[in-house]
Amino acid sequence: MRRALLAAVAAAVLLLAGPALAAKRALGPGERIDLNRASVAELMRLPGVGEKRAQAIVAQRARQPFRRPEDVLVVKGIGPAWLAKVKANVAVGSAPSGTAAVTARK
Repeated sequence: MRRALLAAVAAAVLLLAGPALAAKRALGPGERIDLNRASVAELMRLPGVGEKRAQAIVAQRARQPFRRPEDVLVVKGIGPAWLAKVKANVAVGSAPSGTAAVTARK
């Protein structure tokens, strides 16, 4: 009985976590995420960025769009080591205008 209950709970957790895990698709070579245009789900593709940190990035850019990648350092939980790790995968374009947020580097 207890084993069946544990199996049911584990299955429920996996079903609920499925969409979040699916959104965490790794970036391909040359892919860049625009910090000013990316959705929460797109920002979550960056290493070390979960939903809360992605929401914090979106909230910060709503207050003031980023002008350079280093501007993201004002977001709580983001430090210089993280930025150094992902700098090749982030870009800072103009403020959001409804265009694609993930671009290929030329």
